[in-house]
Amino acid sequence: MKSYLKTAVVTAAISILALSGCNNSAKTIKTETFTFDDSAKYADVSIKAELPVSKKGVDGAIRKGLIDIMDGQLAFIGSYEGERLFPAYDLNPDENAAVVDYYRRKAIDMLDSNAAEDYEARASYVLEDQDLTDEQKKDILADTPRWEYDFTLEKQYETARFVVFNSTDYVYLGGAHGGVIGQGSPTFDKKDGHRVEKFLRDDALAPMQSLLVAGLVEYFSDNDNSVNAGNVRDYLFLEDETVPFPGWTPHPTENGLCFVYQQYEIAAYAMGMPSFTIPYEAVKPYLTQEAADLLGLK
Repeated sequence: MKSYLKTAVVTAAISILALSGCNNSAKTIKTETFTFDDSAKYADVSIKAELPVSKKGVDGAIRKGLIDIMDGQLAFIGSYEGERLFPAYDLNPDENAAVVDYYRRKAIDMLDSNAAEDYEARASYVLEDQDLTDEQKKDILADTPRWEYDFTLEKQYETARFVVFNSTDYVYLGGAHGGVIGQGSPTFDKKDGHRVEKFLRDDALAPMQSLLVAGLVEYFSDNDNSVNAGNVRDYLFLEDETVPFPGWTPHPTENGLCFVYQQYEIAAYAMGMPSFTIPYEAVKPYLTQEAADLLGLK
């Protein structure tokens, strides 16, 4: 199950990129990418982080936003109460390599320490079981799962006006299975570098129900052509008949606004991460003024 889920993460990322297309403008933000694969006694961490080279102006503002995302993910791995597990980096913030390496070191140390505690608890339980032979105990402990965190932060789509990054991570903390977390596909305005948090108006949910349902029908129809607007809610976990917006902010692509729901958000784990793209002409009436200006939709 663990290896399947890791493949699913890659597939989800590829699907999102396929939806986004590739329409880089001449005024692209120059970036550099850092990759690390690190293993300790009980845990593994991989990092792929793409950051703007320049620390000034718009590029610098976007860079800071991306480092905040990195900090927000890696400094809270397994923190069920939302408590920071190590300090934010502040020693030499102008060096991308130093920033990424700091989070790599802290993440692997913290993850391995927590995984070691988990192993000791499991070992204590197994070793005290009088119904198991010594050989069985040895085999069970040898199969104790390693903890894993795969962090991804990379440019996904860029135009002259905005840039979208991909923030989808895989995490496995020794349970029944791992899962996809992260911050989705954050969009940054290239006029001043701020992160665009709101694409849809507050009153857009009700009038967009038919569009959301149509998108979900399209998603689920990939595996079951009997899905339609009348029965798609049978595939979903909803408090009522209303399909909610996803927790991740929708992001712009070449063909429209992309909506991605996280695992368990509206459907069973086995249903994956429902996603679809609504064409700009269809979603245009429901956009905030900021989003319409960003997308050049009058």
